[in-house]
Amino acid sequence: METIPDSKIVKEAHSIVKHALNENIYNHSMRVYQLGLLYGKIKQIPFDLEELCLVSLFHDIGLNEQYRQKGKSFQIGSSSTLREYLKSETKLPITRINAMMEAIDFHFLLKPRWEKGELAGLLQTAAHMDVLGRNSSSIPRVDRKRIVNHYPKKRFFLEFNLCLIKSFTSVNSVIGLFSPEKCCDDNHYLKAENLA
Repeated sequence: METIPDSKIVKEAHSIVKHALNENIYNHSMRVYQLGLLYGKIKQIPFDLEELCLVSLFHDIGLNEQYRQKGKSFQIGSSSTLREYLKSETKLPITRINAMMEAIDFHFLLKPRWEKGELAGLLQTAAHMDVLGRNSSSIPRVDRKRIVNHYPKKRFFLEFNLCLIKSFTSVNSVIGLFSPEKCCDDNHYLKAENLA
């Protein structure tokens, strides 16, 4: 079992997410990180460990009402929360922050969006693996079992779906699940002038 990266940015992000999410959705986020990490290593996909951890931690935080954005799908709230956190805590290049945001925005689609980059493909593959079991045979069974034992599923599926239904505050909040680009504002992704 891999621990999260021992860096200030990840430790603070972990604390924010752990306090924002209920236990079952938090455990899902941690399983997604572990599964994405293993899948990336097995398939020899290049990725940044901190970035994978950050997108895994934040990808469902928009299910919490505090981080939800009115009239938008929950992923937009999740990626916007990550954007604001990274803007205040790091000097990461805009391209990396936007890549992490895109990974979160598109993770709910039915097929992994590898064309959006390795991070987007890994996050989506790992999330689908945990929720639907898709591609789970890519990870040795003993490793999958160890991850679930450490971060139990309990009533995750029920709780996730209840939170998801509560996030449906408008037609756009539903459409955005599968077409996130249709419910993003022009200033959703960072531009150089946004940082001035």
